[in-house]
Amino acid sequence: MYAGELQQGHEGPVEIDKQTRISVEQGMWMHDTARRLKPARSLEVGLAYGFSTLYILAALHETGSGQHLALDPFQFAEKYRGVGSQHARHVGMETSFQLLQEYSTVALARFAAQKETFEFIYIDGNHRFDDVLVDFTLAAEVCPMGGNIILDDLWMPSIQTVASFLRTNRTDFREIPTPVANIAQFERIAPDRRPWDHYEQFTVARPRPSISARIAGRIRRMLG
Repeated sequence: MYAGELQQGHEGPVEIDKQTRISVEQGMWMHDTARRLKPARSLEVGLAYGFSTLYILAALHETGSGQHLALDPFQFAEKYRGVGSQHARHVGMETSFQLLQEYSTVALARFAAQKETFEFIYIDGNHRFDDVLVDFTLAAEVCPMGGNIILDDLWMPSIQTVASFLRTNRTDFREIPTPVANIAQFERIAPDRRPWDHYEQFTVARPRPSISARIAGRIRRMLG
């Protein structure tokens, strides 16, 4: 996949978009984190080509337990053509994987009403500020104590703004520092007991670049 080779979709080989992926560094962090947490149930919003799915499934395979659910109403649309949904079968993990072709807002609200929980939740769907904030708000309803919610693509101002709001206003979660600059990890530490009119003003914090990004920046400056 990282080499850009054709991937099997539901109707044949597919040439994938090289920009729609996570870095190996981020993938290995997700793998190691899922392996450490050993979630009975994990969930991701946005399947796409399944890069993150494969890292999570690898962790579940190594721990020998866990079920992974992906929400993606566009999985069989023209761009992705079912590529992500095929990977669980290719690696022999189809019994541990489920795809729901639903919008996250619909599915997460239903899960909350049914009292379902997921210990590891990865949000990488629609990247507009309001959509990401709604995804987190609904995901919090199905995140048990000690569970983790991860936001992807922290390089985007919309995601940075959501993360800054959460740091200041969601006192029932604490942020866990990660070595990957592109993600924000929040752990559930308490029930949400904020009053109905709670709001704290916040400042949007820009993420620090990773070591590799800082080195690349220095090289660019040296070259003029």
